[in-house]
Amino acid sequence: MWISEFEIPWNKMPASLLKATLTGQRARPEDRRSWKRIVVSAMQEVCQNPNKAACDEIAKIIVSRYPSTFADMNEEDEQLGIGYYSLAKQLKTRVEHVNRNNVSEKIRKPRIMSQTSDDGSTKTVRSKVDSYGCINWQPKCVPEGETAESLEDRRKDIAAIFQSAGPRAVDRPDVDESMRLTYIYQRHMLNSCPPPSIGEIEEHWPFLLTKRGLCDHFKTLTGIDICDRVGEALQSKGTRIINFFQRQTQNRDIQRLLAEPDRHSCSASSDEALPGARGLHLSFGRCNCNKEIH
Repeated sequence: MWISEFEIPWNKMPASLLKATLTGQRARPEDRRSWKRIVVSAMQEVCQNPNKAACDEIAKIIVSRYPSTFADMNEEDEQLGIGYYSLAKQLKTRVEHVNRNNVSEKIRKPRIMSQTSDDGSTKTVRSKVDSYGCINWQPKCVPEGETAESLEDRRKDIAAIFQSAGPRAVDRPDVDESMRLTYIYQRHMLNSCPPPSIGEIEEHWPFLLTKRGLCDHFKTLTGIDICDRVGEALQSKGTRIINFFQRQTQNRDIQRLLAEPDRHSCSASSDEALPGARGLHLSFGRCNCNKEIH
């Protein structure tokens, strides 16, 4: 793999950033951005579209050499997690940004949907990754039994339902089914050039601007259940968030929220895992995605 022979361009490091590495200081934001561009430019001379694993490896090398300057740190100068997560993420984002108009490099080859191991178990993997991590950026085939005309009829029907019943109708089975079947139609509009305005999206796909509509669309687009993901993140990081706000002793509004019982709690399990989060309403991840965004 090219990564094993890749040489990080240390000699191109900006003077101010070089000074920071020698003195053990944190990199300034502008220096970090400049260094990110330099590194990605060097990577793309070897590989036009470095994958996440390559970005992780490069970031790991940089952080291991200059941890005080580049590693993820908390306020007590303690390393957070693996230490190079933020830098790796920034490198990959830069790669995607540079390749944003290069479709041949941005879209990766299809992957196998499932793999069978020696013990007979089946492991599911993502099938295809389009731009910025999407797996279903623009479907090419309409659902079986549907046509362009029938999809337009479905769109008009659910728009009429929204006008008569409002956003709460998003829970209706017929609305849910029509939103699922018209996904290709929704993506066609969202990916059009020039892109539609929010007003146009609201006019054509009003249920898409409800919480459930967005959550379902995002899951189809990326393969990620955002409600579950937020809930998991709050379970693991909620205590740190609460501790931060508890230190804001001069802010009476925050302290009042911390002391206030959460009337919007969605489950007891959220309160048990995040006892201080009730006042800040951090139980979003446990809520049903059925509330209007507006």
